[in-house]
Amino acid sequence: MKPALAFLLAAALSGCARHDNGPSDTPTISPAAARAAAMAASKDPYAPLMAAVFGDDYLPAQGRAVEGIGAPDSFQKANATIYRGATSTRLPSGETVLVVTSTATDENGDESPSLADPGRLSIYLLRQQDGRWQVTRRHDEVAQLGRMGEAGELRWVMLARNKPGLAVEHHWIGQGYVATRLSLFDPSRENITDLTGEGILIASDSSGACPQATHCWSGTATWRFEPAPGAYDELVLTISGEQDDVPEDAPASSAATGTRSLAGSARYVFERGSYRLRDGANTLPMI
Repeated sequence: MKPALAFLLAAALSGCARHDNGPSDTPTISPAAARAAAMAASKDPYAPLMAAVFGDDYLPAQGRAVEGIGAPDSFQKANATIYRGATSTRLPSGETVLVVTSTATDENGDESPSLADPGRLSIYLLRQQDGRWQVTRRHDEVAQLGRMGEAGELRWVMLARNKPGLAVEHHWIGQGYVATRLSLFDPSRENITDLTGEGILIASDSSGACPQATHCWSGTATWRFEPAPGAYDELVLTISGEQDDVPEDAPASSAATGTRSLAGSARYVFERGSYRLRDGANTLPMI
């Protein structure tokens, strides 16, 4: 082989070797691009709002935020708080309200709340500026309601004209007894608290404890708002149900002589910082 040809062949083989052992042609994806792709693929309807509130602690693929997971070097999965978007609405001010419920993992990092563990309710206000969501106010853990980490049934209502509010029906269960209470929240307040105080009883049932229980009953209340001149409209309950008719001074083994109706109505007005009974009576038995 001629020296010139040998030189060219060696150079070509050398170039091929360098190409085979060189860096991959696969483009690298930046963390920001990967995050944007995960957000776009998320099935969580509150993903943009949750990301604005919780930053890197929000996991778009899982639709939840885990406290501290955005800093993996220091993250502790035991007793970490887990947050999920529950509902949202837009206020007349133009701000968007995000309601978040949360619970904590156990010592093993598992999400397994007990019957007695309430759901924690947090409320955040956000405004969109230049295509990005900005948190304007944070109200962390304004209430602990419900059981097994579930705050209850949430829905938006009008507390007064042009004043959206959050209604939560939350439940208590124990030894065959069931109770449901209504709590109300005004997300536009600077200091958000339950407008009912500790919840207004709207359902009460002891059928799970009968016939061993001396008194057996089952009653529910429908509720509605009626216009009022104050800060919030009046809350009206219409109650139905029945209770065994057993005299209060009867022996524990006494049988009911009949039933009596729980039917009635109760009107609550907002004064001195909370809803208070004004007219009628809440005839639902307390548990």
